[in-house]
Amino acid sequence: MKAKTIRYTATIPQDYVLELKGMLQEKSIPSVNYAINEALFEYLKSRKTAQFGALMKEAGKDKAFLSRTLKCADDFKAVDKEVSGTW
Repeated sequence: MKAKTIRYTATIPQDYVLELKGMLQEKSIPSVNYAINEALFEYLKSRKTAQFGALMKEAGKDKAFLSRTLKCADDFKAVDKEVSGTW
């Protein structure tokens, strides 16, 4: 199912718009809107990854959490060998 979209007005530097329009003319992007959506997706993904990293760093200070995590990792080490990449 396609995600619901809304119209939203934002102010962005003119140079960015001109670069995107140039890419559009070169047919390296399907639309300016597409490129802006892709940029937002990547930005949100990087922020969520950073937030997760900060939470994990904090969790690394919790001895009970570390104990449970290491036990769980040990329990599943054989299964983990079958999977590659990030989840």
